[in-house]
Amino acid sequence: MKKNLFNLLSISALLLVAVLLVSCGGRNGKPKNYFTVGEETYELIYGCIINNGEENDGFDLDLRLYCENEQDFINFNINSKQAESIESSTYTDLNGSWVIGYTSSGSYTNMGNITSGKVIVNRSSEGYTIEIKCVDQYNNNVDGYYKGVLQKRDEDNLVHSVPDYVLPEEIYDEVTEYFPVYSGVNPPDMKGEYISSPHYLVYQSNAENNETGLLFSDLYLGFMYNNKQMNCYWKQFDTADNEFDEYVYYGVKVTGKDDYFTCYYVDEGYVNGYYAQQSFIYSGKKTEEGLEDFHTAVVLLETSGHPGLPPKNTFRVLRDNDGLAEQNSWMSKGCDKPKASSKNSFDIWMK
Repeated sequence: MKKNLFNLLSISALLLVAVLLVSCGGRNGKPKNYFTVGEETYELIYGCIINNGEENDGFDLDLRLYCENEQDFINFNINSKQAESIESSTYTDLNGSWVIGYTSSGSYTNMGNITSGKVIVNRSSEGYTIEIKCVDQYNNNVDGYYKGVLQKRDEDNLVHSVPDYVLPEEIYDEVTEYFPVYSGVNPPDMKGEYISSPHYLVYQSNAENNETGLLFSDLYLGFMYNNKQMNCYWKQFDTADNEFDEYVYYGVKVTGKDDYFTCYYVDEGYVNGYYAQQSFIYSGKKTEEGLEDFHTAVVLLETSGHPGLPPKNTFRVLRDNDGLAEQNSWMSKGCDKPKASSKNSFDIWMK
């Protein structure tokens, strides 16, 4: 009896140790998210996608994973079709490095270039899962694992033209019948606060009467620059819920020439478990009074077959019907800047 009791206590102790190992650590006793260089292990706290600008018919991105002190990190340079995300793939043509003790002056305690191996990236509803199996210039094994979201940073808001993934080629001609698109690398300074009023729906591709002429609530827009990044603050009254919806988008891209501009951002998320993606595009002419001939286009880029959303590549075009989205200091009149709404921006298609 005592022997059986001893065995039960031993098994219970082993199970407790196993639970503690699982709860306190990650893979093979390492932190949940980590990278190793030889025998040294570094715990990763967060990651980000840094957009460095256009390159080779795509965008030059840095996938960077940071430790808590932000002085230790691992970085991989990746070319992507989109400025905001990295496609699921196994990357073997690597341009990467690990850095320890980096300072704002550009110095560091130690670093190494990654010369071979692979980085496996998978996107899901929970964000990204990243596996690192590499070798550096000193023949150290460089391994790692990260699961979580990736923040977005933008080092260059300027693009030469609106890319295909924002305005698909299949619908380009149809959209541009109602929506002006400008290209170039000399757009105006977009900084300012504007109101599109009256804000009219002039075309909806999936409606029985496409040119509907419906009046929408006034659209409040603010464009601000921060560390070379252009951010968009957006507010519109939701008549169904009797309240304002507010959103903030970071890293807005802009193209154009002289006073004419087109700028855009891509929003993505999960609507009742379905992955969805849409682009918001704005065009017009910047003047001292505001944004002349101001237009808005919203394009559904991906719906994953959501039964409550129209088909992929459905789009809407709206405009300021009096020809000018006027300058208006709506964010400066004792009001807080808009913040991310608890609602999903795809709700616009549900109403």
